[in-house]
Amino acid sequence: MVKYLIGILGITGLMLAWVIVQYLWRLAFMDKHSSEDVLAGRGDCGNCGCGTVCQRKTTKE
Repeated sequence: MVKYLIGILGITGLMLAWVIVQYLWRLAFMDKHSSEDVLAGRGDCGNCGCGTVCQRKTTKE
């Protein structure tokens, strides 16, 4: 019974942690988001605030 309780609380805790991460990331990037997932499409972002494809990354290549 304890194993089931740990599993349920573990999954619930992970989901709550992900909601908090999404909320804090949304505060970091105040631009308009096209989807509910604010982390989508933000790989290697330099946090310049432009909300477009990173120009710095394309010039480095």
